[in-house]
Amino acid sequence: MQSYYQASQNIEISQPKLSGGIEADVCIIGGGYTGLSSALYLAKEGLNVVLLEANKLASGASGVNGGQVSGGMRRDQFYIEKALGKEYARALWNIGEKAKYHARDLMDEYQIQCDYKKGIAHPNHKQKFCEDSRRYVEHLNQNYDYHDIEYIDDNEMKEVTGSETYFGGSYDKGEAHCHPLNYALGIAKAALLANAKIYENSAVTSYKVTNDDVKVKTEYGSVKAKRVVLACNGYLENLEKRLTSKILPMNNYIVATKPLDDKTVEKINPRDIAFADSRFVINYFRLSADKRLLFGGGENYSQNLSTNIAPIVTKPMEKIYPFLKGIQIDYAWGGKLAITMNRLPFFKILHQDKIISAQGYSGQGVALASFSGKLIADKINGNGEIFDTLAKIPIYSFPGGKLFRSPSMKLGMLYYSLLDCL
Repeated sequence: MQSYYQASQNIEISQPKLSGGIEADVCIIGGGYTGLSSALYLAKEGLNVVLLEANKLASGASGVNGGQVSGGMRRDQFYIEKALGKEYARALWNIGEKAKYHARDLMDEYQIQCDYKKGIAHPNHKQKFCEDSRRYVEHLNQNYDYHDIEYIDDNEMKEVTGSETYFGGSYDKGEAHCHPLNYALGIAKAALLANAKIYENSAVTSYKVTNDDVKVKTEYGSVKAKRVVLACNGYLENLEKRLTSKILPMNNYIVATKPLDDKTVEKINPRDIAFADSRFVINYFRLSADKRLLFGGGENYSQNLSTNIAPIVTKPMEKIYPFLKGIQIDYAWGGKLAITMNRLPFFKILHQDKIISAQGYSGQGVALASFSGKLIADKINGNGEIFDTLAKIPIYSFPGGKLFRSPSMKLGMLYYSLLDCL
């Protein structure tokens, strides 16, 4: 199942499988945004860094997502203020903004060519949500001094989206979108140039913490390290059982149409921006560099990705753009992300600072996950203020723990999916 991103990647990286025993200052498990950026920043500090990826680099969520470079957290500031207090909400907002600009800085510093473009709109699929959108824009303008976001009324949003199914909403010209795989591989290239050692097809089977170090095992090799970074996100599985009850792996899907003619492009996306709508099961979409519609929608909680993706995704796409019904779909793919109960990121220190974990970005990891690598490096090097701020977010276990989290979530998602339709 090749994705459009794989077909259009501009960096080729092939790293060997780990064989035999080696030593490192830090062993990183996971080759997505979190792991790769951790490897980059730790290697730049002169540490001996080893990264282990179970498959190919960025083959998980980092290389298959919608490519939206968003600020803030997955939940809006109204929710965070109510749940965690205004002072803490402000601190998390500032971190989200730093993450957003850090992503662009990474692209510029390492000349990562990943089709970066400004602008994300959030259209409402119901009229009754519009007043909330207006209040939220005003709230950010007045209380967070954030003026890159504006409210768009019904008529303008229909023009911006090219769809009669949407009403008003917000437009944030400070957010952006990119080719997520090329972004991830650009970070990987930078990490390799900084002398990080990277091994692909080297799935970690277990690790053991001792008084002096951590022994990490793969099928054919092992790493003895002073510290381990868990950067597995939705692929953590049973590697660290104290964490698995607090995250839920979830499958999400995207299709890419054939390249569209100029008239259709002008109709559906005259500003060449990205969209993420108000549905609980979000529809998100944008144009690729070669003018395909990249449309994401539909999700499930099965262990394996669906093998018949196109019908899952084209159904909501055709409701939004009925004139695209039957259009040729050139690529259809999916990936596994990790969500938390409150949709806020999950940062954790285990085993007396020997194990550092960052995950649970809940679908908003392009900026935050790639920023987290710097935060992890800072924490290891004795400057953990931002990491510690994120680690204070209360993350609760899913009802029923690991065994029943998926069935309970399915029932919840069914409920909200029905609300989307009402």
